[in-house]
Amino acid sequence: MKLKQSLFVVFWFFVACNLQAQKDTIAIKLDAFSLSILKVKDFSKGYSRILISDSLAIKNIKSLTDVLRFNSFIYFKENGLGMVSSPSFRGTNASQTAVIWNGININSQLNGQTDFNIVSANSYDNVVVRSGGGSVLYGSGAIGGTVHLSNTITFKKETKNNLLLKYGSFNTQHLSYDFVKSDEKMYLNIGLGYNASNNDFKYLNSNLKNDNGAFYNYNFDVNYGYKIDAKNQLKFYNSSFFSKRDLSRTLNAPSNDSYKDISLKNLLEWSHFLSAKENITTRVAYLFDEFKYYDNKENLDNFSIGSTKIKIAQVDYNNAISRKVKINGILGFETAKAEGTSFFTHQRNIISSVFSLNHQLTNSLSYGIQFRKEFQKDFDAPFLYSLGVEQKINKNYTLSFNTSKNFRIPTFNDLYWNPGGNLDLKSENSYQFEIGNAINFKKFQFQLNGFFIKSKDLIQWIPNDSGVWSPVNVNETKNIGLEFSANYKTSFRNHSLVINANYSYTSAKDLETNTQLIYVPKNRANFLVDYNYKNFNVYYQSLINDEVTFLIDTIPAYSVSNVGFNYQLSAVKNKPNIGFKINNLYNSFYQNTLSRPMPGVNFQLTTNLNF
Repeated sequence: MKLKQSLFVVFWFFVACNLQAQKDTIAIKLDAFSLSILKVKDFSKGYSRILISDSLAIKNIKSLTDVLRFNSFIYFKENGLGMVSSPSFRGTNASQTAVIWNGININSQLNGQTDFNIVSANSYDNVVVRSGGGSVLYGSGAIGGTVHLSNTITFKKETKNNLLLKYGSFNTQHLSYDFVKSDEKMYLNIGLGYNASNNDFKYLNSNLKNDNGAFYNYNFDVNYGYKIDAKNQLKFYNSSFFSKRDLSRTLNAPSNDSYKDISLKNLLEWSHFLSAKENITTRVAYLFDEFKYYDNKENLDNFSIGSTKIKIAQVDYNNAISRKVKINGILGFETAKAEGTSFFTHQRNIISSVFSLNHQLTNSLSYGIQFRKEFQKDFDAPFLYSLGVEQKINKNYTLSFNTSKNFRIPTFNDLYWNPGGNLDLKSENSYQFEIGNAINFKKFQFQLNGFFIKSKDLIQWIPNDSGVWSPVNVNETKNIGLEFSANYKTSFRNHSLVINANYSYTSAKDLETNTQLIYVPKNRANFLVDYNYKNFNVYYQSLINDEVTFLIDTIPAYSVSNVGFNYQLSAVKNKPNIGFKINNLYNSFYQNTLSRPMPGVNFQLTTNLNF
């Protein structure tokens, strides 16, 4: 009864705001924006964010894994090239990094994570990495950080076509096409993508090769916007992804199994602008994910299957009360249904409420606070909070601080998987603190952040006494670390130079055993040097990764570097760009996952055409 009364009060609060604001006759200016990206910017006071530019994404077009591996602090545990790719953010596990698609959390309800090798790298206008806890805004799982994938709908007259072609070693093929047609009333974007590879590279230091490693995937995306009138807009986002991967062998054993994925995402938004400062957005979403696993790819009649269907409804209220104060309130309902070979059909319903405030207290001091409460039958979700503060010490130096409480509920696999599911699991709870220092000059930017994360009842899959993998609540973990980034940018005459560098130190320990958590490197660094002269571009990127532990084994430290060249044919119609890239320039032997080597030196050719 209390829940219904609370929702009733909040609902009528929004209605009252709506009715009052409709009296406002201020002229409305509808600039192009992405509501989800604005929320990352406006309600992330004290939090570190990295925007992945289009040029960085194109340099790593193979997958979203490579885009982020070379340009962020995230470590990826990849089961071989193109295979399952799991992130570790600030020493947390894959299910504690949330992926947000146009404002919607799309982590799997089965295993709690997103496989970054089945997310198209060419489907989004914006990729933003937000470090630190985000459960208040984005729900279960956003403990280590969040990755935001967004599409921007703009109402201006333009027509654009982009075609990207790539061919590389191991018969690796990529094709993507992007079409935009828009005016002051309507926006349409259609995207197509295809990736495939024999992926049969020879293992370095071995007579073996990557047998049974072939894969292909294709995606189809539609983003549509319609301006009904001066105060109302409709926006529709669709992303469809289909994938088939043979699961490659290891150094120790051959393989003949295969895996198929289907991921369908649909989101409809109606934005009603009450005034120039106030709007209400109603959104409904439907997400469908399905996998099929074949332990013998020659026998297609024998497979295991799992699927989820998620329906989401939200009412999102935004109000810039003054130039210094912004508030946001969200009411949401989500129902998730899961079924599969390894568990019976189960359903979960969640009601959530979020309140956020951003206040520019003085010209140099600002803060943001957020609160979240969820209601569901199976677990007592804690009351969540987040506080971020930014103090501008002078024109070049900003000091920041944030603290938050975050959580993750057990997934359907955690609870019901047969064999191994554990109905006695508790929700994970996490507290974190962070201090940041940002120094900005005209050509140089430096940022140094220190973080502390303490988690209780961490869910981790480990072999039990019978040898069956099963999830358990680890008593407590403590993650302490530093993140340092440096950027330099300059240009003179026809020359331009960009240098980016990231370094992180992470100590993530199980407090009961006082050992480093598995697949968490203590030291990790990446850097990029990008030089342009007129129509010519050359870049060099490198990744250095410390050793990681896995149970009683250790995966050695490694470094891997790439170099690429691009040239724009300005004398040719539409000025196409051609490129050549050498991956793993020094032919280094390395593994991200035990007994699963990555490719040696390999090559790719690209052609990028705009018309």
